[in-house]
Amino acid sequence: GFGSGVTLVATEERGRRHAMLASAVCSVSMEPPSLLVCVNRSASAYGSIVTRKAFSLGILPASAARLADHIARVPASERFTQGRWETFISSSSTNGLPWLSQAQATVFCRLEGTFDHGTHSIFIGRVVDGATRPDAEPLLYFRGDYWNIAGR
Repeated sequence: GFGSGVTLVATEERGRRHAMLASAVCSVSMEPPSLLVCVNRSASAYGSIVTRKAFSLGILPASAARLADHIARVPASERFTQGRWETFISSSSTNGLPWLSQAQATVFCRLEGTFDHGTHSIFIGRVVDGATRPDAEPLLYFRGDYWNIAGR
C-alpha cells in the first residue's frame, strides 16, 4: 500500500464554508511557492474552490485521527462541528478562509491553475501565507486506517 499524510482542504464562498480531506497533494515549486491538490469534481467543496479561487490546506496532526474520520464520514454541512476552526484574516485573496488551528501546518493558497483529468481536477495553489505548529507529529493514512510515526 501507499501511505500518505492527511491534509484538509477548506474554503469559504459567499458565507458558506466547505472542508474535505485530500491525499493527492504535493509541492510544485519553491519559486513561486506553490502546490497541487487533486479534487474530485463531485466533491461538495469543488465549485466553491473554483469560484472563490482560494483555499487553505492543513496538514493534520496525529492527534486529529478522530476529526479526520468525522470529516470523511459526515455530510458536508456537519464538517465544521468538530475541531478548532478559525477564520484567516489577511489583506490578500485568502482573507476569510477557514482553517484548523490544531493543524501541524497550514498554507493559504490562491488558485492559479486548474487542469481536468478523468473524474478530478488538479488545482495549482500559489502559497501566499502560512501557519505552523512544529511540535505536532503528522497524521498518516495507510491501508485504510490512520497511523502516526510510531505506528497506530
